[in-house]
Amino acid sequence: AEKVYNAYIINKGLSYFIDTVLYANEMNMCHHLDGKLQNDYLINIIRPKKRFAKWVKKLSEDDLEVVKTYYGYNDEKARQALSILSDEQLILIKEKQYKGGMP
Repeated sequence: AEKVYNAYIINKGLSYFIDTVLYANEMNMCHHLDGKLQNDYLINIIRPKKRFAKWVKKLSEDDLEVVKTYYGYNDEKARQALSILSDEQLILIKEKQYKGGMP
């Protein structure tokens, strides 16, 4: 189990919750410790509880380009617009910009 322990993934997963973010930060500061020590610390310090959070994913560059060309926005404004637009609106914008041809 020690060889499978990935401190980066564990700390990233724990950073999504208010009750475990400080422990994840502590392990980030002590990155030089062995995986077994980090695991033992986290197992014994964090109370068992159901936790679920969706992983934050990078925005698709294609979607960003579509919004930039459709509205004439720069990168920052296009990212803000993407957070507001629904999936249906994004599909409609893509359809309006479709020029035909082979995919």
